[in-house]
Amino acid sequence: MKKFLMAVFALVVSTSLATAGIGVLWTISYGAYTHDSPDVTGGSHNLLGNYSAIWQLIYAGANNAIDSIPDPVTSAPSVDPITGFYQVYGDDEVLAERIIAQGGGVAGDGTGWTEWMTWDGTGSNGFEDLAWTTAGYVYQRVFEGAPGHMSWYYETDLLALNTGFSGGGAPLQDFSIDTGSAGFQPGQQVTVIPEPATMSLLGLGALALAIRRRRA
Repeated sequence: MKKFLMAVFALVVSTSLATAGIGVLWTISYGAYTHDSPDVTGGSHNLLGNYSAIWQLIYAGANNAIDSIPDPVTSAPSVDPITGFYQVYGDDEVLAERIIAQGGGVAGDGTGWTEWMTWDGTGSNGFEDLAWTTAGYVYQRVFEGAPGHMSWYYETDLLALNTGFSGGGAPLQDFSIDTGSAGFQPGQQVTVIPEPATMSLLGLGALALAIRRRRA
């Protein structure tokens, strides 16, 4: 009886260990357009035809929120010396990153992409970590070109992680950036806060205009 109970206990433990993990299919269904594309349902403004792209899968951290990129005057994203990925802020953590050259092709993670940033079937476009047990959320961020001062970028909404992924060919969580019918385009631009000297000049200009109006 004791051996039987020990065997059952071992089976339960091994099963729990085998099912702990995450597997996320981070991909694009329709295509990626440039930030200034006039019409996301037509035209030829494919993102990789005009720019390179940096594409990140990011864990939202313990606060379960997207920590935004701060004003880039002094803090434009740079490569983290520890992880080798482009840095994120707050308690967010980059799980995986793809850097795709202009024109498309094979990224650093071995996946292949067309000029529309759609998967060409090369490599695996999923991320797996069978040791991950922390519940939470992930999101995706795509930079149009290298991130820097005034970079255009795109962020998805949050996706709740399924921590019961077992690997071995089990289905990955489908996390497409777009809906499959419209594509996406970088539509956010970091707002630059003017330095104090610039603000003073703007204030003097406004005062001069006000005095001129009164005299008129």
